[in-house]
Amino acid sequence: MAPVLGLCLFTALLCGSIVDTEGKFLPDIRLPKSIVPEHYDIGIIPDIHQGKADIEGFVHLDFFVQSPTDRIVMHAVNLTLNEESIVVNQLPSKAMEIMQENDVSKISSTGISEKSKMLKVLRPVSYDVEREFAIIHLGSKLEENRRYRVSLNYSGMLAKNLKGFYGSEYLDLKSKSKKWVGVTQFEPTSARLAFPCLDEPAMKATFTMSIGRRTNYTSLSNMPLVKSEPMSNKEGWFWDFYEKSVPMSTYLIACLVSEFSFHIRIWARADAIDQVDLAVKVTPIMLEFLEEYFQVSFPLPKIDLVGLPDFSSGAMENWGLVTYRETTLLVNPKSAAIRDEMNVERVIAHELAHQWFGNLVTMDWWNALWLNEGFATYVQRLVLDNVSPKYQYGTLQALDFLSVMDADGLESSHAISIDVAHPTQITEIFDAISYTKSAAVIRMMNDFLGEATFRQGITNYLTEKKYKNAQQDELWQFLSEQAHRDAVLPLNLDVKSIMDTWTLQMGFPVITVERNYTDGYAYIHQKRFLRGVTPSNSSDEKSTTATNSVGSKRTEFPTYRWWVPVSLTDSIAQDFSQSNTRPAIWLTPNELSATKFIGKNENSWVIANILATGYYRVNYDERNWGLLDLQLKSDHQVIHPINRAYLIDDAFALAAAEILPYSTAFNLIEYLPKEDHHVPWTSAFRALNYIGRMFSYTKDHGRYKAFMRSLIVPSYIRLGTEFQPDDSPLTKMLRISMTTQACSQEYRPCIRQAQLLFDEWMDSPDPIRSNSIIPDLRSSTYCTAIKYGGQLEWDFAWRMSFNMTSAQDRDVILSALGCSRDPWILIRYLSFVLDPSSGIRKQDGRRVINNAKFFVDDRAIG
Repeated sequence: MAPVLGLCLFTALLCGSIVDTEGKFLPDIRLPKSIVPEHYDIGIIPDIHQGKADIEGFVHLDFFVQSPTDRIVMHAVNLTLNEESIVVNQLPSKAMEIMQENDVSKISSTGISEKSKMLKVLRPVSYDVEREFAIIHLGSKLEENRRYRVSLNYSGMLAKNLKGFYGSEYLDLKSKSKKWVGVTQFEPTSARLAFPCLDEPAMKATFTMSIGRRTNYTSLSNMPLVKSEPMSNKEGWFWDFYEKSVPMSTYLIACLVSEFSFHIRIWARADAIDQVDLAVKVTPIMLEFLEEYFQVSFPLPKIDLVGLPDFSSGAMENWGLVTYRETTLLVNPKSAAIRDEMNVERVIAHELAHQWFGNLVTMDWWNALWLNEGFATYVQRLVLDNVSPKYQYGTLQALDFLSVMDADGLESSHAISIDVAHPTQITEIFDAISYTKSAAVIRMMNDFLGEATFRQGITNYLTEKKYKNAQQDELWQFLSEQAHRDAVLPLNLDVKSIMDTWTLQMGFPVITVERNYTDGYAYIHQKRFLRGVTPSNSSDEKSTTATNSVGSKRTEFPTYRWWVPVSLTDSIAQDFSQSNTRPAIWLTPNELSATKFIGKNENSWVIANILATGYYRVNYDERNWGLLDLQLKSDHQVIHPINRAYLIDDAFALAAAEILPYSTAFNLIEYLPKEDHHVPWTSAFRALNYIGRMFSYTKDHGRYKAFMRSLIVPSYIRLGTEFQPDDSPLTKMLRISMTTQACSQEYRPCIRQAQLLFDEWMDSPDPIRSNSIIPDLRSSTYCTAIKYGGQLEWDFAWRMSFNMTSAQDRDVILSALGCSRDPWILIRYLSFVLDPSSGIRKQDGRRVINNAKFFVDDRAIG
């Protein structure tokens, strides 16, 4: 297959096509570069009332011609251009335009000079469905270096797949009546579903939006409302006119038509408006922090946040009008678990960070999506540590980095920066690599440059490139210049040389520290870490050329080498401070190994990668692993909890890759019954649950469960399930984890307690308003009761899911319904996803499918 795919890739290169993951040809949908947009005047009339789905509108597009052409190519999907309405006029130069603005007699009602040249438009408009183009053919060529305006009317239908401009309905619990909402979701390539446009991120322009609505609805857009006027030709309809925007990409345009309520610019359905208090509290504080951090003022005059009952993503950073799932914006103070509050703060911080990184300065093309998502993911941690330090989000984010390493350690991973062209490919890279790995390597870069240099370089970048697009090399340039000014890097080394090794190739290294206990030196070297490939076949000395794109496959392993900053401490220094995370030694692509004197104390352990600021795994010689094991058993708190978590994860990952004996990894976790920190325990659960899945259908699965109970039950009993007034958030999270694990490993007292609590809820005279189960333990309790119950428990929970005013409460129940062990119940549950009348919203279909697993039940096997 590989040689055939190679031939396909070569042919696709010649033909301007792309090959997807199955070897199928995809059309290249990049626009010609002959015209560049300057300004859109857009009017959209979405008819959402009572589930209608018609959309109509007009577009006036002013553009500049870079090279002569006799056609105007725009993106348009499922839209029909009214051919009779299409008019193309030549615009005056900018200087002439200013002069004419002072002479009203020379300007027509359309804003075009009466003497302007009108070009002949040929009929019909042609549509390239595969490339998602609408092509307007002209009778003569547009002239180079001149400005024109194309005006047209169009019509279409509201989308049904939560993309483009789509309609949604919900039940108003107070009036028991249906309500409708129309909203946009344009990222990455769905603006073309709502209006004809040049739908690429580098095609920035200004926008003047007008939204048509019925009298009883309200509209919102990116900019503030200027005025509302009745429509002359549609009784009971109004036009809402919005201010002209700053230059922005089409995917950031947003519109909302609804009957929502609001409180201080946080919008939601009326039944949920009492759940906006947390968002109201933290949003202004976060904006102030981000203005201070970036040293760039918030660029718009307003910002609205909207919680939506149907939304495909967690949230979307539309400039000035940020849209969210209800679960990521709203919090019911009466039933919120600690993770609900943390998740809302995390997502708000992420989307607000985008208002600078992504919106103000936008990646030039989707291959650099990580510039948007990686920075927003990295900066959200800084925001949260400032706004809500009690959550210790910086410590928790270390677990996210461990999770992405699981996927990135496989040969099926991809580079951070990756060539994409077709919308299918673009959608594929909205994944953990673009978000979490990118944040991890940015954190590593911040660490080796230093906070002051990093921040100033970012400020310079945002200031110079504001309202423009950028490629990653431009960011590297600004950071390098600042690093050289601050003497952080030598003049012969730049940030690009270091960071290209992390963004242009997939995977990461394992750093091995081998000590000579006689002379006190350590031999430190790097090699690519691969999981699921036998060491004999994974030599990183083999090399090959491979297309860096989604869908490319390799038959050999290329040479992978990185610039790796290695920090160190030992049992004498015990220095796990932030100041000790700067590299003590660098490994480079040309110098894969190095030696460093670390002392002759034979009984002193060494740990590399302090606070896990480097994106790599670490292996040690057998004796050092033994010394670390002894330290954990004697006094584990000497080692920072982040490094305890990484020691556990590294050991089990190395064992799974057949680099380290499993006995070493299991010895390392014998201390866990004394562990009281959530992060190391979570790391251990991740590793052990993987082993549980491997044992799930073997004769030794019972032994595995017995081992897990021996590890978990002592801590479960010691910690208890009752929350204490002085519990920190991480302590509460540990209690939750222990309860979940104890029940999943069939510890009978845990199961009986869950069943008792669930029975009390079912027997309550008013179960909708009366639920004594602690919100933080509801997920575990519901799942356990349904798993060991039957149809009675399942049907009760299903009914309750429709009476929840909190989206988080509903999500908890929907997930727990997948815990049943009865195949017929789960098959019925899955069938509800395909039944529009079942009550399962489109956005929740994936949640149902992911949790309704009766062939492999992750909860049953740990």
